[in-house]
Amino acid sequence: MIDIECLPIETFVDILKQTDGITLGKCRRVCKKWKDCIDGADWLWHEICKNEFKYSSKIAKEKSGSDCDWYHIYKNLKMWSNVTSFDKNVREFYKFSLHDKNHALGINYNILPLKDTRGVVMYDMSTLKYIPVSVPDKNCRKIANNDYATVILLKSGLFIQKTIDNITNMSEAFYKADNFILSGDTVYFFNNRDIYKCDLTLDNISAKLIIHCDYDIKDIQYDNNVLHIFTDCGKIVNVFKDKSTQVKPINCPPEWVKQIKYVQAINDKNFVCYSRNLFKIETDKYQHLYLDFPPITALFFYADIVLIGTRNGEILLYRLSSQKRAIKPIFEKLAVLPEGKFAAQLDVCERKSGPVIVAATFFEIYLMEIDFFPNDKEQKKSFPTNKLFMYKRLLRLRDRIALNYS
Repeated sequence: MIDIECLPIETFVDILKQTDGITLGKCRRVCKKWKDCIDGADWLWHEICKNEFKYSSKIAKEKSGSDCDWYHIYKNLKMWSNVTSFDKNVREFYKFSLHDKNHALGINYNILPLKDTRGVVMYDMSTLKYIPVSVPDKNCRKIANNDYATVILLKSGLFIQKTIDNITNMSEAFYKADNFILSGDTVYFFNNRDIYKCDLTLDNISAKLIIHCDYDIKDIQYDNNVLHIFTDCGKIVNVFKDKSTQVKPINCPPEWVKQIKYVQAINDKNFVCYSRNLFKIETDKYQHLYLDFPPITALFFYADIVLIGTRNGEILLYRLSSQKRAIKPIFEKLAVLPEGKFAAQLDVCERKSGPVIVAATFFEIYLMEIDFFPNDKEQKKSFPTNKLFMYKRLLRLRDRIALNYS
């Protein structure tokens, strides 16, 4: 019998690959050698996240970017099962001068963009420090970052900015667009009913028409090599890699489809549709339709759980696994905002120490910080290379947008 200590590192890692998260965590605590080996192979935790938290881990990683590795993503998602037992530090973070129901543009790449009268200001979610670059357009609708590019959607159209690594190549572009998604090295966007694709790996950016949709588009998502189009008329159009399509209706009575105002989706099998008291959720494991739901003012779909803001200022947690047939939905209260305030938007970003829930009202941003692992709180650190590239892209975009309005 071979002593496990004598195994080649590659063989040891192959064995660890067959374990689950709890076992891998125990192995990590055996000795320094094992800990260093496991910490040096973060892809092991990525594989476990895909097995145990297939969709929520994907959302968490897109929100936190490289600031939170897969090990911390796994630890945090595992702790969400006990989130109500932890103290929640709720505090006002930002105050706006104008009334708006869309002050927060959505956390992405560990960046929180906030829309104010002068344009969009940005904060690093790890440190909650201001990033000294802003978007000089108060009509900004969406910002997305990754290691390849930064994409900004304004009322006037879509600005794309790649990391500049070769001045002879075209690293930027502008298109008329209603919305977009940034998925790895590709941007998908639509203008009216036309959907386009931009391959960011090419030397020069160009938009290629994928499909003309027969219906008005509400939202698009990209998952596992399939583009999912959610339409205003309650249909889902799936566009596959070979450009073949599949059209299917959302599984609810046609008379209720007209009442659906919002969609939050991962793919065609995992999504939430809602509007006031109507709530339709569909996932790989669960399908629920409610007509007597609490009045919803904001919602965040986290695959296995849903965060809901209500008119009386409550932030509720709804676990899909807790729902039983013919039984009213069960809600757990996470927090209550100050009197007279209620969430118009909800978002979540995982940090090494635990999640931060962002609640945007018409005039304020409130943060709910939950410390699952207080000893892992972020210390002051230097600006990593990927953030430096992002900062340079944002500076370039700021100048392009300012020039556009001059």
